[in-house]
Amino acid sequence: MEPWLRAALDRGGIETDINARWENGHDHHPKSVELFESMIAIDRVHNGSSLDIEIGGDGDYGEMLMFLADIYFEAQDGRRGIK
Repeated sequence: MEPWLRAALDRGGIETDINARWENGHDHHPKSVELFESMIAIDRVHNGSSLDIEIGGDGDYGEMLMFLADIYFEAQDGRRGIK
């Protein structure tokens, strides 16, 4: 793990429990939304939707991956001093 990412997560303030994020209805980071909507569109148009990425469902892999991206982007925001 990158040192800056480890430091951001060790500082606290970022919920890293994916199940807690889902159960508490955490909003997705805008960059996560943009990234996943783009990946879904590219997969659909150029890959025949073979990755079958879905978001917005209960417990699907796309949603879980999106929560991981949220954590990453929130840590990046904290690195830049943006909250």
